[in-house]
Order: sequence, then C-alpha cells, then structure tokens
Amino acid sequence: MLIVKEMEEEIAKVDPKKMIDVGSFRLDPNGEQKGLQQVAFARSEGHLLDLIERVCDKAKEYKLTVNTLTGKAVYVHKDFTYLRGDESKGIRSKLQNACESFIESREDELLKLLREKRGDQTKHICTLELNVCSSVDVSAFPPNEPPPEEETKDAKIEEEPSLDDEL
Repeated sequence: MLIVKEMEEEIAKVDPKKMIDVGSFRLDPNGEQKGLQQVAFARSEGHLLDLIERVCDKAKEYKLTVNTLTGKAVYVHKDFTYLRGDESKGIRSKLQNACESFIESREDELLKLLREKRGDQTKHICTLELNVCSSVDVSAFPPNEPPPEEETKDAKIEEEPSLDDEL
C-alpha cells in the first residue's frame, strides 16, 4: 500500500496540463518527425520510473500501528494517525527492505498498472491486480483524531487537581 499511496500522491502533485513528447524522434526523408505523440507527464513511463526509484525512501516516514477498526497491524505514515506505533529504526528498515524487494520483483507490473488512474487505486492494484492485500488490508482507517470519549477522559484528567495542589 505504501508504494501505491506514495506514488499516487506524487502523481497528483504534477500539473495535469504538463505534457511530454514520446515516440520516435527520427526524421523521415522529407525532414519531418512522424510518430511523436504528446502524453500527460504525470503518468508517463519516465516520470513513473523516477518515482518508483525513490518511493521506498518514504518508508522512513512510516510507523507500525494497529488499525483499531480491524485489529490488524499496519504501516501508516507517522503523521496519518494519532495512534501510537513503533517508529524504531529497525521497523522502518524492515519496511524499506520489503518495499525494495517487492519493487524489484514486481516493477514492470506496477508501472503498467500505475499508467492508468482508477477509482481506488490502492484497492484495485493491491487486491484485484497483484493479489498481495486482503480487503482488510485496504479497509478504512480510523479518523486522525481521538474519539470524543477519549478527548473527554483526557480533559477530565487535565481538569482534576494534582496531588501537589492538594498539599
């Protein structure tokens, strides 16, 4: 999921009007270039190759936590959730190595699938195309804020006087 999510975020940052020429740059006997096409840069092979080379570096920004809706341990961006998780160097290194191994074995498939935009790209690629995730893996994550009852508990704790105040 990290790979698809991070690549889709980078693709979304590109101006949709940005185009590049692809095809044959050869000149015909009349001195004209035929066979050139303009394609959107965002999902071009060159741009996707550049992104896929750097995507595993993003593993440094992830932590291992538990999805409270499914009970399953998952890697999420460290700023994605208020939930605590393991952000140790060992966990991030393990994720980065797994990411690099996955890309090494599935790069061509990933590039082909990322060339087209679909509704829920992560779910489509991970569960339907590559069959490497279950529906639980791509299920919704809790909102990025504690539930109201936890906020209330925290507020009550903060409002209670400390023992130092009592003495």
